[in-house]
Amino acid sequence: MGDVFEKFAAKRAKEAAEATTKENKIEFAKGLLADGMSIEFTVRHSKLSEAEVRELASKLSA
Repeated sequence: MGDVFEKFAAKRAKEAAEATTKENKIEFAKGLLADGMSIEFTVRHSKLSEAEVRELASKLSA
């Protein structure tokens, strides 16, 4: 029973870490875009997809 709980806890911890990493990338990209960096530069340095960065850029300019 403890093994099942440990696996579940490890899975949840991994999911939480991935979500936090994604949020950090998004906030970083928002900052780059707000500072006038290009879409290409932001994609390269934030490690987000071009589609994700373009969506952020459109929200920031709206």
